[in-house]
Amino acid sequence: MVRKNFVFSGWEFGVRSLELKQRRGQMKIMQMAFMIVAVFFFFVLVGLFFLSIQFKDIKGGAAQLQKEQAISSLKVIADMPELSYDSSEAITLDEDKLKVMAGGFGNLYEEFWPVASVAVYKLWPVADELKQCPGVGCNYYELYDNGQSNVKTYSTYVSICKKVKESGFVYDRCEVGKLVVGVKNAGG
Repeated sequence: MVRKNFVFSGWEFGVRSLELKQRRGQMKIMQMAFMIVAVFFFFVLVGLFFLSIQFKDIKGGAAQLQKEQAISSLKVIADMPELSYDSSEAITLDEDKLKVMAGGFGNLYEEFWPVASVAVYKLWPVADELKQCPGVGCNYYELYDNGQSNVKTYSTYVSICKKVKESGFVYDRCEVGKLVVGVKNAGG
């Protein structure tokens, strides 16, 4: 009988050690699973950080591209046949054409303009106040405005010319002007 107890206690001891081994194995599996989840979350956070940096670069690139488009559209608008004075002269606007476009025809080109607003100011001779054209003694031509509120403007200097007849002579009279183009502000 003593022998049976000994064998029984040995079997019991073997079952307990097997249970302990199984529990340790389960614990190691759980540790491994938690470690895999932790590594997964780490890489997700690293990926989100990387994406935020990339999207920031994309937003900055879009703003730079919009600025370059606005600056290039200054020359394109100044050289349009609807506004240019002489095809051989660069960035020279016809004052008579400006008066016609400022008289309401500029808004007929709504889908034609690649920008939010187009205006031309006479800078020389200097005037005390802005007078919108068409009108007598005007110095400001608003050619187009689509009514956007958040607009950033870019400008370039132009010559505003027209044919004048004085004392029996016909000549080109030119004044210094400024072409101002507004684009929707990318930052806002």
